[in-house]
Formats: sequence, C-alpha cells, structure tokens
Amino acid sequence: MTDYLLTEGVQFDHQYQHNQTDSLLGTSTQGIPNLAAFFQFREDGIEETFNFTFVGQPGVFDSIGDGGSYSAYLFDLNGNIAGTKDASFILNQQLENGDLLASVQETINLPEGQIFTQGTINATATEHLIPQSIPIVGGTSLYSGAFGIETVRQLELGVLDVFDITLAFAA
Repeated sequence: MTDYLLTEGVQFDHQYQHNQTDSLLGTSTQGIPNLAAFFQFREDGIEETFNFTFVGQPGVFDSIGDGGSYSAYLFDLNGNIAGTKDASFILNQQLENGDLLASVQETINLPEGQIFTQGTINATATEHLIPQSIPIVGGTSLYSGAFGIETVRQLELGVLDVFDITLAFAA
C-alpha cells in the first residue's frame, strides 16, 4: 500500500474513499471517487518564456484566437522549486454572457515524471479569481496512466502568471 503526504502534513492511503477525504481537501477533490494523491504548488510564470499572440488589441486577451505559451516554476509550501510547468492556451469560444473560454494544454514536470492536462477553462472567470478545473489526462514514469483534476486559481486581479494549483489524482 502506497502512502502519500498531503501538503498539510496529513497522510492517507489509496484505499480512502472520496467522501472520507472531501471534507479535508475541499472542492479540489470533487468528482474523484477514489483519491490516490494530492499535491499543491504556487505557480509563477517565467516572464522570459512568454510567447503570446493577440488577434485584437495587443496585450489584452479579449478576442477569439488570442493565446500563447509560457513556462512556470512550481514552488512547494516552503518556497522551494518543486518542478516546472509548460502551458499553452487559446481563446476559442465566447459565451452569450460575454465570457471567453480557452483550450488549455499543460505538461507539469516533476522529479518523478511528467503530468499532462488538457481541457477548457472559463478564462473570464479565471481573471475574476474563480478557480477552474482542468482534467489530468496522463503522465510518464511514476505518473504513467494518471488521471484526475488540476484546480487552478489566479491569486491577484491583473496578475495573470501567479496561481495556486492543486493536483488531485484518482486511484
């Protein structure tokens, strides 16, 4: 039986059920019936890696087709670099209420392997500090066959490259 260490210092094993851990872990675990692992990081974009394309007004993500790619450092709770993330996104749909949706693909690079995410987020809600979920769709090495949910939350209005991220894996 493999034990995992939560960032809060609470240990649990892969046999715990969703309803036993959800009150501890909150909304990051919703929809994951058998939670196997849980990680938290602070993401901080590496500005020299920013590569953005703007269809409309330069510097403003407000048009279908706006997008880009970037790399970010992932910091643990002690402020140490725990890994990196390579991400790309493109605004691809506008809802009737004006919100913009973005397709997102990420590779999270950790010492034990890579984790892949792919999905759609509400970019407008993200900019209003509303957490968004992106499916974990696979990985390499230790994370081979991984699936679950990455929850991302922008920390400050107008600062688009600093997030809290949570990775919750299903057993």
